Amino acid sequence: MSRESIEALVEKWTEDTTFRAAIRKDPEATIRATGLDLSPDEWAAVRNFDWNVSDEELTTRASMDACCSEG
Repeated sequence: MSRESIEALVEKWTEDTTFRAAIRKDPEATIRATGLDLSPDEWAAVRNFDWNVSDEELTTRASMDACCSEG
């Protein structure tokens, strides 16, 4: 996933309460519906992620991933 994709997911997460609820119920289907193309490793991370963390924690983690993937 590119940095832009991560940023798009973080932006959608922070601005769209319906998206947040949907991703907690079915993260794979919700992300697929965005049209983003994830690698097999990224899909594994989505499947193994604890989507019950707070909004603040998820945003922090995603922002850190976006920062660290610049490279």
